[in-house]
Amino acid sequence: MPSLGELKKRLKSARTIEQLSGAMRSAATAKYLRLSSVLTAFTPYAEAVREMSGFAGLSGGDTGAHAEKHVFILLSGNHGLCGGYHQELFNFFTGTALGFVRDPVIITCGKKAYDFCVSRGLPVLRSFEMPDVPACGDARAIVSFLKESFTESGCVKISVVYQKFFNMLKSRPVSEVFPIKPAEDTEKADPDGVLFIPDRPTAADELYSLSLNADMYKKLLSAASAAQAATVVAMRSAYDNAKSSISGLESRINRLRQAAVTASVLETSVGIKEQL
Repeated sequence: MPSLGELKKRLKSARTIEQLSGAMRSAATAKYLRLSSVLTAFTPYAEAVREMSGFAGLSGGDTGAHAEKHVFILLSGNHGLCGGYHQELFNFFTGTALGFVRDPVIITCGKKAYDFCVSRGLPVLRSFEMPDVPACGDARAIVSFLKESFTESGCVKISVVYQKFFNMLKSRPVSEVFPIKPAEDTEKADPDGVLFIPDRPTAADELYSLSLNADMYKKLLSAASAAQAATVVAMRSAYDNAKSSISGLESRINRLRQAAVTASVLETSVGIKEQL
């Protein structure tokens, strides 16, 4: 049976865990609320850009069905303590996304993704540092790198692997094709009487760039929202468990103290009787 001193040490540790998990829960909640609001507001814009791209005949893209090179963009968070978020993502990446792909090209976004690839000996072509709350500039940097590296490099399939956010309690790892090149039959598409200024090729190129940036930014927001939601849930559980442990330890300490006081009273009364 643990002594009173040991129980006090456990109580001190539990209170520290309660404070830390409570602070992390509050920080993650603030980030989650910010991310979810941005994602909700940005989604209609991304859909509108995709619709405008369809007017220029750019609704599709080169999916790299017979690609000679397969590029993976792995999106992750920067911190642990978010439950099974990263473990589920990395298991999906190695077991499902990579599959039997030979010589994959990997681009990581987020500290945990980079650390995972290095620990497994997976080659990383480029690593992007991602803040907990991504900005549009982060998406543009990734898309610009993809264009510079793979637009002229033959048939390439680019897949984005990340935890797709659905709601506070639900996210799922997915692998989605990211078509960096427009469909080959773009010029044959019917513009449907739409007037393009200054001309159709220029407008189509700008629209496709906007569409790529919007699609990448939406994926970054979704992955970050899922990470913060997982952190909120994990820290809430840790906080509740710490409070429960504190309550139980305080009860045990109080019982031991009461038992010690009772024993002291009994010893004192016995000593007094012996003296009489």
